[in-house]
Amino acid sequence: SEVLMNTKWETSDLRWTTYPAEDPQWDEASGLDDEMNSVRTYVICTPESPSSYWLRTRWIPRKAATTLYVEIRFTMTECAGQNHRHCKETFNLFYYQSDSDEATPTHPSWMENPYTKVSTVAADHLLPTTCCREKRSNVKLMRLEPLRGAGLYLAFQSQGTCMALLSVRVFYRKCPSLRRSFASFPETVPHSLVEQVGVCVENAVTPPGEQSRPPSMLCGEDGQWVGQPSSSCACRPGYEAGDSDVRCRGEMGTDRSSTAETERCSFT
Repeated sequence: SEVLMNTKWETSDLRWTTYPAEDPQWDEASGLDDEMNSVRTYVICTPESPSSYWLRTRWIPRKAATTLYVEIRFTMTECAGQNHRHCKETFNLFYYQSDSDEATPTHPSWMENPYTKVSTVAADHLLPTTCCREKRSNVKLMRLEPLRGAGLYLAFQSQGTCMALLSVRVFYRKCPSLRRSFASFPETVPHSLVEQVGVCVENAVTPPGEQSRPPSMLCGEDGQWVGQPSSSCACRPGYEAGDSDVRCRGEMGTDRSSTAETERCSFT
């Protein structure tokens, strides 16, 4: 996967934007993750208030991806025992697409439209109000698609929640460069299921004939290559497979560079 943002790697303040500016309830602080590593966190606790409090990341370039994944790690305190009728155990995740870093404290407007809602996120594990030692966190993975702008902002909306946002990771999946069956395929970013055309490795060619065509493979949206190449490459005459099916070498280890042009002619 290719990581576009990971707050666990940040060593200085995140300085994300909060709303309303005159009543900022999201507080940035240093905290500890499940592995006791120091991380930058955002915390909020407004169980007595029905108001909406927003938190927006910086602009995140999406590069070549049209599908992004957002992994959120957080803790949340249960409402039981707080005796606040506005208390909630969920928060909302939104995103806003743009071709440049154009956001300001007042733009885009802090509402569902122009933002796009991803999900109302609920906690699987709640922290009891009577315990301050338990730190069991929640991890949610969400998918954003289809994306078109050059980048985007993520926004978190809290309404009566007591929670700590421990980390946010944004990434996309890609199939790594691959050599298989004497063919080479480049690193590929999938848009659903993608057919990627490759080339034969050095000293290998596709078999002659009307039906011969460049090798191709399918790159799955999970970043994994699927199956085998659709057409095979073979070592040129005078060459044989190396230790595997990723390269061709001169027979018996001979240096065939001086006769390469001759063999190309004889093959055709």
